[in-house]
Amino acid sequence: MNARPIHFFLTIALIPIALMVSGFQPVRYITVRHAEAAFSDQQIAVTEEAGRLYIPLDIFSEKTGYGIYTNEQKQKCVLYIEDEKATFTADNPFVILNERVWQLPWQPRWREGTMQVPVALLESLFGENNTVRLRFDREKNLLTVSKAENVNITDVAITPKENGTVISVRVTDEFEKRDISTKITNGWFHIEIHGGKAVESLAERITPRGIISKVEVIPLEGVVSLAFRLKKRIIDRDITLDPDKRYIYVSLRTNEKVAVETRNEAALEKQKREWLIDTIVIDPGHGGKDPGAIGKGGVREKDIVLGVGLKLGAIIKRNFPDIKVVYTRDRDVFIPLRKRTQLANENRGKIFISLHCNSNPNHKARGFETYFLGADQDKNEQARNTVLKENASIQFEDASERERYKGVNFILATMAQSAFIRQSQYLATTVQSSMAQGMKPIGLHSRGVKQGRFWVMVGATMPNILIEMGFVSNPYEAGMLKKSATQMKIAQSIFEGIKKYKKDIEAAI
Repeated sequence: MNARPIHFFLTIALIPIALMVSGFQPVRYITVRHAEAAFSDQQIAVTEEAGRLYIPLDIFSEKTGYGIYTNEQKQKCVLYIEDEKATFTADNPFVILNERVWQLPWQPRWREGTMQVPVALLESLFGENNTVRLRFDREKNLLTVSKAENVNITDVAITPKENGTVISVRVTDEFEKRDISTKITNGWFHIEIHGGKAVESLAERITPRGIISKVEVIPLEGVVSLAFRLKKRIIDRDITLDPDKRYIYVSLRTNEKVAVETRNEAALEKQKREWLIDTIVIDPGHGGKDPGAIGKGGVREKDIVLGVGLKLGAIIKRNFPDIKVVYTRDRDVFIPLRKRTQLANENRGKIFISLHCNSNPNHKARGFETYFLGADQDKNEQARNTVLKENASIQFEDASERERYKGVNFILATMAQSAFIRQSQYLATTVQSSMAQGMKPIGLHSRGVKQGRFWVMVGATMPNILIEMGFVSNPYEAGMLKKSATQMKIAQSIFEGIKKYKKDIEAAI
């Protein structure tokens, strides 16, 4: 009679031990509630590990109706909540919220085919300075989603430039230029947005930079005035709206324009020489601790691009002895992305060529393509993946270097290079066309010219392009790309494109 109860007791006692041995993570349920009843209360299962609760974003999206995009191969997830857009990457503390990079103490993780995000991360990310706010009550197991009442100005960033400063204002309503006015009073520059309402404590999160020493946010009746204390006089200002009307850009110019017209013949000749293509910067991507893409047979992107880069430089010197060739690296070392264009600028480069190889989980993907910097992301999914792959090199940089990428806006970067965009596009066209002709005999085909948001191209004060020379993930192309003869053919083809570009540009001087 006593055997069964004892047996039952032992079975129950062993269950927790078995669960601990198997790595079982306790499951809890939390309630997700919208304060304004945009959706009814939803029960979502979360897992708990080391006292931290993880919520699966696909279930969160399904229950709340918010948008989501998931790239399982990259283990990356984009969550759209109202007007906010957050991009998460598994095992990565860097989260992109509305194009601003945040580093948080918690990391998302990839489990059972979905992105799981710590509830504490969501609460910290969507805080007081967002149009959408998430608050978690641990005692009640309640996650509340709310909207800031009538708020339509959520962020302000200040970006110093060589000839002034750019102020970018993130908005959630579609303002027109007639809604925005500027004025200067007693050393303060004011941007007045009619119909604007800023999030709480906006001024506290704005970092004064460049010619701006202090920032104040002044709410008025029907108007928000963003006030910036100036260190020096400005000579011009301009207001620009981005195509989606999610940002207002105000450019403050402080440096006088350089006179272009002059009757002094010596000065004219000097100016003409400034436009001559006398310095070419070759940037073999990756290097050192960053191998880049690794392909069939262990072939490494960093080795291929260095081989092509050195061969290209030699061809240029042989054909144009007067041209100065600058390498961002001429051996197997790691160079941070920002320092590559910095080196190009310090050497007064006239062309910046960044060399790379592509990769794709689909081993049939093949071909070469050329990119120029663009504010608009290419609609092609493979092009977007290429950008993500190359930009991932920042993970190899020191923490102090990674800090520099926070808050960088690619639209601003493109605006700063507006004088070179058309030339970059033309350079990309001549190089791609030349490669299409030179690579056809060896079975490599052209994928065309595209635009992309590459970190390595940001900051270059010259026409610049990035070349993806082929797929190391494709067995045939990997075998070809590692051959010295193929690298020489690629280098020669790139040179022919540069030569045509040089001829056409200098003919117009």
